[in-house]
Amino acid sequence: MSGSPFSGQASVLTPAGRGAVAVVAAAGQGAIVAVDASFNAANGRAFAQQERDRIVFGHWTRGDHREEVVLLRGADDSLEIHCHGGAAAVERIVAALVAAGCEISPWQAWAEDKSPNEIAREASIALASATTRRTAAILLDQFNGALVNEIAAARQELHQGNLAAAQKRLTALLASSHLGHHLTHPWQVAIAGRPNVGKSSLINALVGYQRAIVFDQPGTTRDVLSADTAIDGWPVRLTDAAGIRETADPLEAEGVSRARQQLGQADLVLWVLDASAISADCDIVKIAMRELSEECGEFAQDAQPLIVLNKIDLLEEPPPLSNSTVVAVSALAGLEIDALLAAIAQRLVPNALRRGDAVPFTVRQYSLLESALTAINLGDPMAAIGHLSNLVSGNAGDERCD
Repeated sequence: MSGSPFSGQASVLTPAGRGAVAVVAAAGQGAIVAVDASFNAANGRAFAQQERDRIVFGHWTRGDHREEVVLLRGADDSLEIHCHGGAAAVERIVAALVAAGCEISPWQAWAEDKSPNEIAREASIALASATTRRTAAILLDQFNGALVNEIAAARQELHQGNLAAAQKRLTALLASSHLGHHLTHPWQVAIAGRPNVGKSSLINALVGYQRAIVFDQPGTTRDVLSADTAIDGWPVRLTDAAGIRETADPLEAEGVSRARQQLGQADLVLWVLDASAISADCDIVKIAMRELSEECGEFAQDAQPLIVLNKIDLLEEPPPLSNSTVVAVSALAGLEIDALLAAIAQRLVPNALRRGDAVPFTVRQYSLLESALTAINLGDPMAAIGHLSNLVSGNAGDERCD
């Protein structure tokens, strides 16, 4: 507020829009003045008398409005006000803080100011993009120092001249960076195959609701459909591609072209076969790989698809499967869908993380780790130490993994 003798900083930490609870964070003399003027604690104490790191129930009064809030006084006299998630409640609290001289800043700026290091800042921002409890827990470990501690251990190895040990640590971190990328970006799983093998029914079964059009006619799905879900706690985007086949229909041909492009970008391809159209003595893997090669050309040379034998409910006996690359299901009847979900999770994340493991999760982190490893390989430990120091202090770009 212009002319106010107080100063401070405040930020709304919860997303825009109506919610159950909203959080407004603030710090500085202006924040204390606003709280003392508007917050009536149930215990009757002023802000300075409240215990640190202890929540306090009370009411926020501004004009004719009085509403229940919870106040948390931090160790450094910063504070959080937890109120009703409606926009009006947040606006009243923010208005009181502004009137007391607080400057309102984006939540990212608050995170940067309150984070002990650059990695913690990046983790706090990445947490806002985590869509599952599992990925949020991993990012919270990084916020709480898992990655910083591993970098400190590598630096210590370098200071002691243990280049091989430091090299091993950095190599392991870089190997986990692909998983780190998927803490905020979903894994891409493409469901593909020839027309009418049940791809649309399969994506509906995997996400648990009717996402795709299902009709017994080749060419029904003319474009790439997608649905976001979680598999074993990992965010996954399933794409239901158009039936891949040669066609004279320009609209369908465009859908097939997009489907092939989607296969090349996928982290995992599910190649779907119709079990009712395959005799019992056929080699299912050979059939799938032949179809993939015929329909997708060069892409198929390096492909390691998970083969899905669909429509097993139409068989008199279940097919004999001896290869771990094949999962037999019935999308319409819901048979063995859990087994398919488990197989997808195993393909995407074959080595599960333990609680507290260090994982790099931004382009900046990956780049500096790679530079440090290169310096070690060149026999320059001091340069490697410099790169690792920059990793924690933030002397590089801060883009998230793309």
